[in-house]
Amino acid sequence: MFRHRVLSVFPVVIAAAASSVGVAAGCSAEGKRLAFDKTTKGSANAGGVGGAGGEVGAGDNASAQTGGSDGFGGMIHIDGGSTEETPEVVVNPCGSACGPTELCGVDELGVDHSGLDDDCNGMIDETCPCIAGQAHSCFRGDPSFRHSPGCFPGTQLCDETGTWGPCIGGVHADEKCHMSDVAGCHPMQTAPFANVNLKEGTGAFSEDALAGSEAWTVTCPPGVDPCPAVGGTGPADDFKPLQSGEYTVTYTKRVASGETATCVYPLFVGARGLRVELEWEHDRASVDLDLYLHKPNNTQPWTIGGSSVACGYGNCTLEELLDGSTIRWFDDAATPPEPVNWYLDPEEANNTCFYAPRGVGDTWRAYGEGCHNPRLDLDNISCVHRITDPDHPDFCAPENINVDFPPRDGWMRIAVHYFGGTASTDVHPRVKIFCNGELGADLGPTGFYDPEQPVTFIPEDSGDRFWLVADVLFPKADPGQCGGSNTCIVRPIYEDETMKTPFLSEALTMIREFGPAYPSLPRP
Repeated sequence: MFRHRVLSVFPVVIAAAASSVGVAAGCSAEGKRLAFDKTTKGSANAGGVGGAGGEVGAGDNASAQTGGSDGFGGMIHIDGGSTEETPEVVVNPCGSACGPTELCGVDELGVDHSGLDDDCNGMIDETCPCIAGQAHSCFRGDPSFRHSPGCFPGTQLCDETGTWGPCIGGVHADEKCHMSDVAGCHPMQTAPFANVNLKEGTGAFSEDALAGSEAWTVTCPPGVDPCPAVGGTGPADDFKPLQSGEYTVTYTKRVASGETATCVYPLFVGARGLRVELEWEHDRASVDLDLYLHKPNNTQPWTIGGSSVACGYGNCTLEELLDGSTIRWFDDAATPPEPVNWYLDPEEANNTCFYAPRGVGDTWRAYGEGCHNPRLDLDNISCVHRITDPDHPDFCAPENINVDFPPRDGWMRIAVHYFGGTASTDVHPRVKIFCNGELGADLGPTGFYDPEQPVTFIPEDSGDRFWLVADVLFPKADPGQCGGSNTCIVRPIYEDETMKTPFLSEALTMIREFGPAYPSLPRP
């Protein structure tokens, strides 16, 4: 078909320790792995553009903070990674998982040690190999606290040397996350596209705020540009994140004494299954890049716009599905977590397509069948970069493809086509791959060339350039592994693996072929 153009969690309370080893006050119950909450200490990780917030009032300093307020919570700091050489180790009285050495991958008992601080030295996977551009969740301190209420992972990115970088963000055991106070400002979590009331993250800290004095600003994750603005009235505390990741919320109030007080807390945004997000520059000219996902374990050639084996703008949007699209990858009679074509979740908030911007979400909801797998929530053909209202029809919303219940042991391939545009300068695509809310890879700015440099589309590429980005797999659980794997394996696709050059082809070539063979399935 041709295209037509015209819950919060809590502030960390860190007690003074008499020695370098502390003992937890009691045994904590396990929490869910898929909780995207965090509060931490340290410096903030450099992120995206800050969203606009409400007014504090004439003469107020929005960045000021004071301890004179009667509210609970005070300042929450966003973690920039551990810098301590001898971090405090909190020992879990219910059974510590701290050991003598750092471990990699799945052990003989089926325990996955990826992203864990096995030797509790404040560094994670420092001896474990990785591929540039890959990412995974990470947790500092005693791994036995990894799923405790109040404890949440950060993110590590593999650098060009094949070494895991620092663990950024998260609420960690070395910060006594299991002893967190729930009363004051605390992290929040939500799904992409959801409308968030930011005041819910302030807890009792906002109780003594003078009427009209409250203000919120939001800093978006790296690559999210434009950053959606904070909106609403009485107070202006409404926020709609369109992309996954960790957002930093700054809240400022004025109290009866005339002083201002500030707290900072994170907003974690993530969705179940596979979510692939495509970003590029929108601030110079009109550029149209298109995202594709190929059917699991299928190696038929690509089709511009999409086909029965490739999800794209011509067959994976709701408009195309209602118009008779033949994309049916899974069993209509299946029940999640098995892959299924259509699924209406009884919990409405889990139907993330219902909240897609530009009015698309309302159409998904009205259709009454839930969300389709796979799906392209919307096709961003053109937009206006200066607009910061995410509900505006010209907001630069990301292209994203979702499979809520991906198959196990089925490689899927991700691609980007430079459809067209009027740019006279280079364009730099960025593809983020999220698996059950955790970043699995950040490719484009990182992951390619030696020495590393960003993937670049030049003006002459318009209409023709076709980039095979990466293959992604949700592995089947090893025999004896508890609960299976929650994340995925991502393999960037190279034209020359030694030099790590990206696989940049042409549309006329890719409609005749699939590209390199899929990697072999991982073995236990």
